[in-house]
Amino acid sequence: MRLGVFVSAFALAVGTASAEPLSVPFDFSNAALGLDVAIDGKPLYMILDTGVDPSAIDIARAEALGIKVDRAAGGEASGEGDDKEAKIYPAPMTGLSIAGRGFAPFDALAMDMSALSKGYRRQLDGVLGYSFLAGRAILIDYPQSRLEILDAPVQAWPSVATCRKRWSAPLKNFGDDTIPIIDGFRFGAASGPISLDTGSNGGITLYQGALDLPGVKAALVETGERTATGARGTTKIKTYVLNQAVGFGPFGLPAGQAVALRPAKGAPEPRMANIGNKLFAAMGLKMLLDYRGRVMTFYGDCGPRRRQKNSR
Repeated sequence: MRLGVFVSAFALAVGTASAEPLSVPFDFSNAALGLDVAIDGKPLYMILDTGVDPSAIDIARAEALGIKVDRAAGGEASGEGDDKEAKIYPAPMTGLSIAGRGFAPFDALAMDMSALSKGYRRQLDGVLGYSFLAGRAILIDYPQSRLEILDAPVQAWPSVATCRKRWSAPLKNFGDDTIPIIDGFRFGAASGPISLDTGSNGGITLYQGALDLPGVKAALVETGERTATGARGTTKIKTYVLNQAVGFGPFGLPAGQAVALRPAKGAPEPRMANIGNKLFAAMGLKMLLDYRGRVMTFYGDCGPRRRQKNSR
C-alpha cells in the first residue's frame, strides 16, 4: 500500500472511449448508502453494500414484481443476528435501472427483509452487493452524499481533482470472501487488517481478536450496548469509547471514537474490525473502488483550493 502517484495513471487513460458516468445522490439519513432504483419501472429503495455477496431482494417484493424465486433451492443466510433461521432463495435480479440507466441481470437472493427494514427505519427492498459491483468502478462521495458509477476510473477525476490527500491500495479480500480489506488500519500504535463495509451504518465494530493488539483493551471504556441488525435478525452488542487515535494511510480521527465489540470469538478471517459508513463520513472521504482493476483509492481534504496571496 502506498500514497500513489496517480496523475500519470489518469493522464494515460484520457482519450479512451467510455460511457458517461452515472452520478446520483444517496440517502445518508441513516448512515447507509440508500439509492432510489427501479425494477421494470417500479420504484424501489435499496442500499449499496460492499459486504454482501451476491445481492439481495426482499422476497415479498420479488414475488410481487414477478421475479422468479427458486424455493426448491433454499439455504440459510450468514451474517449478524440471533435468529435461528434465515432462509434465502435464488432470485436473479432483472430489469434494474438507476436514474433511467438499465443494468444487465445479475445474481441475487430473495429473503425476508422485514428485520433489516426495521433496523434501517424504512422499507428496504433490496441490497446491491458484490454481484452488482463486480467488474465496475464506483466513487462514493461522502461529503456530497453522491454515488458515481463509472465506466473507467479516470472518470472520477473531475470529482477528486481538488483533493489534497490521496492514498491507494490493492482491492483485495481474504479467501473466498468478497468484502474489501484494508491492511494496516491503526489503533493507536498498533495496526491490523479491517473490512470495508458500506452496508454498515456504524463506525468501528471490533472483533475479539482486536483485544490482543497492544493497548487496545486498556483503551476501551464501556458505555452500554446497542442493537445491531443483520441478515439473521438482531443481536445486542456492547459499546465503548476507544481512547486511541485511529486511521489508515494519511487519514485519521482522534481518540474518543465510539466503537462496538462483537461478542463472538474470532472472525471469519484474521480481521481486527469491520469499518462502516460513519467512520468514512467522519473522515470526509471520497472512495474510489475499482473492482475491475482491483485497486481502491481514497481521497480527503477535498475543499476548494485557496488562492495564495501576492506578497508584493
